[in-house]
Amino acid sequence: MKKYKVTIVILTLCLHTNLFADIAPNPIKAKSISPKSQTSIRMESEKVIIDLYNDSSVVKCLFNMKNLGDPETVQIGFPKMTFQYYRQKSKVDEAKRFQVRENGKVVNFDFSDSSRYDMEYRKQVESYQIKEEWYLWESKFQQGESKTIEVQYSLPFGMLYKTNVRFFTYLLSTGAPWKGTIGKAEIIVNLKDIEMDSIVYKKPDNCIISNGQLIWTFLDFEPTTNDDIEIKYNSNKILYTGKRPISPVYIVDENFNNEFDLRSLDPNDIVLIEVITSPKETKKYTNQNNGVVKIYTKDFILTKLKGLIKAKSKEKIVLPDYDQLKEEYLLFINEDKVDFTKIIGIKTESVAKLEIIHPKEEQSRIMVKLKKER
Repeated sequence: MKKYKVTIVILTLCLHTNLFADIAPNPIKAKSISPKSQTSIRMESEKVIIDLYNDSSVVKCLFNMKNLGDPETVQIGFPKMTFQYYRQKSKVDEAKRFQVRENGKVVNFDFSDSSRYDMEYRKQVESYQIKEEWYLWESKFQQGESKTIEVQYSLPFGMLYKTNVRFFTYLLSTGAPWKGTIGKAEIIVNLKDIEMDSIVYKKPDNCIISNGQLIWTFLDFEPTTNDDIEIKYNSNKILYTGKRPISPVYIVDENFNNEFDLRSLDPNDIVLIEVITSPKETKKYTNQNNGVVKIYTKDFILTKLKGLIKAKSKEKIVLPDYDQLKEEYLLFINEDKVDFTKIIGIKTESVAKLEIIHPKEEQSRIMVKLKKER
């Protein structure tokens, strides 16, 4: 007699915020189902094609699965679209909006028992006592069997609270519990009635833009939340009025960075930000009149100071990290006490002398004497 393991597989989807998620073998609590926490089924590959409109999206997913272990009977679940209950008329309407195929054959699915439309149920939905309902269907995998699962659905857009930004999210991270790694994942977003200039944010960074498409490709990986696809955009019909302003030129630790994202830098690492708006000054750095932002980090200043000490001081010391440096040392330039950020503009060849003094019961002093200008 063949033995079957019973595993629950979740296609996690938080529809009230327009989140789209990968299928995953996460256990859920559903009537008459006994969940397991592991599975021998691997996701060999997945391809997701999204047609993204200003007011809606159509999502088509193709998952190639393979059983690497004993035969399994898999209960596959998909969260229901609870925010559309009042427009939903029947199971026929639901089936048109949500479709599943296995190896090309249409799969019939059921609803969980609480999917009713009486007044008691509606009160529970309104009071958030019921958060999610589930589409459920059963799939059997023989030992070594490969199978394709196709899922297609459509949804309205998501919008950030009290903003003009709309968004779309696809959660790759929920596919992590599959056996081993995911062989390949390809996410293709077709911008239908949305201009590329309307895209205000996208992640992850490995996005390729081509002919009105946003494309992400991942190979042999175990997805985390860092791999989740997120797109934010403005509506052409209502909000989009033209191209976004040109970003300023960023100079980080004296290096030009045209693709710099300020969010990528920990605020605690920044010691100085200098904003240059004067057209006369910005011409030193760029031909565009869009301003210059110069950012300096703790590591940069510490490295600069270490270089000056090594080149100009007879005493060899090991400096602590930046925060501790400010507690243990004082910086003097031409006998004037200054902040450590003043070290930024000093060139090694302009230093005539550098001494380190250690007074008793006082902070140590780094004394820098500059050459007189001729």
